[in-house]
Parts: sequence; structure tokens; C-alpha cells
Amino acid sequence: MIDVAIKPRLAVTTAEAAVQAAIQKVGIARLLHYQVVAAVASGALRIILEPYEPEPVPIHLVHASRGQLPLKMRRFLDCAVPALRQALTRINS
Repeated sequence: MIDVAIKPRLAVTTAEAAVQAAIQKVGIARLLHYQVVAAVASGALRIILEPYEPEPVPIHLVHASRGQLPLKMRRFLDCAVPALRQALTRINS
């Protein structure tokens, strides 16, 4: 691990604002992949410290078990799982 003291040029409260500031070349931003996947895919941003990125962690969809799984929850899971897999595949590409 390398510690580097920095003096921020801009402080924002949302990831969207940080993305826009980085796109406008105000500086660099430390964000999660899903927050910048579109900007990286379009070429507006690029990852500059890739060797220092943490390993990906698994994502789990968790729900409270109350006997039989309600149909609405089953339908949501059936829709969400493939959508998440597709989105995460794009992020890791």
C-alpha cells in the first residue's frame, strides 16, 4: 500500500457530480465501476490506477424467507439476476 497526501481541488456529494467533474478534466475521481461504466465505455473517462483496484466481490440477492416465495418476488429475481449478470459483464470487460 502506498499512502499519498492529496489536496482536493473540488469536493462533491454525489458520484454523478464526480463523474461530470472528471469528464470536464477538473481532476481525477475515485469511483465504483458501476458508477462510471458508461463514461468509460464511451471513452469520456479511462481507468488510470487499474493495478491498484481491489478484487471484485460477489453480489447476492437476499430476501426474507416467509414460507413460500411470493410470485412477485420470484418474478423480480427472475428479471434481476440476468440483468445484473449482463451489467456486471459489461463492467468487467
